[in-house]
Amino acid sequence: MSEKTTDPKKKYKHSPSLTASIILVFLGIVLLITLAMFASFDEVTNRFEAGKVDIVLEEPHWDPKDGDETVPNTFLDKDPTIVNKEDTVFTYVFLEVTVPYDDDPNLIIEKAYQDYENRENAGEVVYTNKQDNNTAKNHVPYYKFVATGQKVDEDPVTGSLSDYYDHGYDKTQNVNPRWALLKGYPIDNGDTDPTNKTFTYVYAYVVKSDVNELELAALPATASTEYPLFNQIYLLNFREREADAENNITAFPDPARDYSIKINAYGIQANYLRPNNMTTVVPDEVWEMLKSN
Repeated sequence: MSEKTTDPKKKYKHSPSLTASIILVFLGIVLLITLAMFASFDEVTNRFEAGKVDIVLEEPHWDPKDGDETVPNTFLDKDPTIVNKEDTVFTYVFLEVTVPYDDDPNLIIEKAYQDYENRENAGEVVYTNKQDNNTAKNHVPYYKFVATGQKVDEDPVTGSLSDYYDHGYDKTQNVNPRWALLKGYPIDNGDTDPTNKTFTYVYAYVVKSDVNELELAALPATASTEYPLFNQIYLLNFREREADAENNITAFPDPARDYSIKINAYGIQANYLRPNNMTTVVPDEVWEMLKSN
């Protein structure tokens, strides 16, 4: 039986259909790569972070222990200062201070308040030391602001501070340069809440313009106010007394009263406060904008 022979050329001969399929597959791969090249893309994300107003109220020389046992006729270090923590936004800043008061002049035993003869000679209303329900009354804050003119980073003044606060028999207060009391303040809420009579003072951080008018000063980013609102407070010397309902006399100190000083800090961006990229530097206008938000 003869062996079957095989022609090598015949064995490895490519069929036309197979060759065409391979070419088509190759072309398909090339086409896919070409399409991928035309369809490829890259992505870029631009990160934007909104600026914000970020202020902090600090009192560098205030020791909370000083408020535990406050004694009349003493000075306490207290220096409200605003710090702009934001690193991009310039800010207009305000301080709001609420102080308790009394409207009975017979409580006061300060020498400056008892100099009646000089005041009478000057044509002022004179008060007597006698308890009299018909005696005219005035509003006297329990605390006076002591403004020494020191900057934020300076050490407190030592010695007599009597030249640095208002001795007048009224609600006026002294504050440091760059701070101005806004029109319309202080607010007297004694009529609405007789058991908790307080003044609310609102001050703006300002500079003088070329025409010598007060304009808001924009607090730069990461900066603090050059001066604190005041450097110390002085607790007036009042006479202790028991309550006397028959003569309409309240006790002092009254356990129902709050004798704290309350301070709030406010800030608003300095630019673009109005449409069309406009702004304003008028303290009263900006304060109204801020309070309406």
